[in-house]
Order: sequence, then structure tokens, then C-alpha cells
Amino acid sequence: MELVAGIRLNPDGTFLYGLTVGSLDERARGRWKASGNRIELTSDPRPIAPVITPAKIEAAPSRPFALRIVAPNGRDIPGVDLLLEFDAGEPLQSYAAGEPWTLPVEERRTPRFVTFSMPSYRLRSDRLPLDAKAGTVANFTLTPNDFGVADLTGVQGEIQGDTLTLLRPEGTMQFRRAEK
Repeated sequence: MELVAGIRLNPDGTFLYGLTVGSLDERARGRWKASGNRIELTSDPRPIAPVITPAKIEAAPSRPFALRIVAPNGRDIPGVDLLLEFDAGEPLQSYAAGEPWTLPVEERRTPRFVTFSMPSYRLRSDRLPLDAKAGTVANFTLTPNDFGVADLTGVQGEIQGDTLTLLRPEGTMQFRRAEK
């Protein structure tokens, strides 16, 4: 997988950050402060996380129950994981590929709740109730807000020579000083 990442610590105490890996793009900006060889980042402004909320239920006569995750413009969103909880038994994990999602043909249980997530973007919806009836499509809207903007508030880093190591909840990142 191709990876491009960078962070610029400006002398005025501001920073710019960017990461592209696979289909994940994220960016951040804000302030940094140093204490010895350690730094702490504060995102400014703090990003507003994307949210997924219930929208309208559409009629789809003679069709099985379906779920759709759409943008505010009504277009289907690909790459959303979902966790369905049923009236009985273990939950089902699946994936919405950018079109209406339906239960597997062999599934006979009734879904009661759904939780959506996009782990790469640290997006996780609330546990949302379902009224799963054949002949309906339950729509959910993904409001992007600051989609792709990382909140680096509280992220610590350590500078050793020409290397900056950031300790993020998702893992450790190392950056090497580039020549000017």
C-alpha cells in the first residue's frame, strides 16, 4: 500500500499534518507546544465528527427489507461497516458497498438495531433502532461534518535527533526531518 504522511511544526507554534494511505486521507492543523524533547498537539479548530442518523423509510413493494447509507445529497456511501442485532441470537457483521444492503437470503431473524462504523475515520454511529419490514428501505444519512479531519488534541510526541515519534491512540507514527 502506498503511504504518504507529513507533519510541519512551524516556528510560530502551529502545525499542519496530512496522511494518505490506501483509501484513507486525513488532515489536521492546530497548535503545538514543547517541553524539552516532548511536544503536545492541540487541533484548532477541533473537528466535528461525522454522524449517521435515521432518515426516511421508503416503500419498496415486493422487495426484501433493505438499508441505505446516503450522503446529504442522496448518493449512496460505500465502505460502511454495519452490525445488526436481532430479536434473538448473535449479531451479524456486514458491509455496505454503496448500494442498498439486504439481509442474506438464509437469514430468518428480525433485525432490531443497527450500528454503523468506518473505523479508518473513527466513525461509529449510535445503536439505532430498526423496524425491519419487507417492502421497505430504511435510509440513514451520513452527515460528513469534518470527515477526514483528525483530532490530534492531546497527542504527544517525542523528538530524538531528526525523528519525531507521535503516540496516537491508533498507533505510533514516526517522521524524519526533511531538508529545507
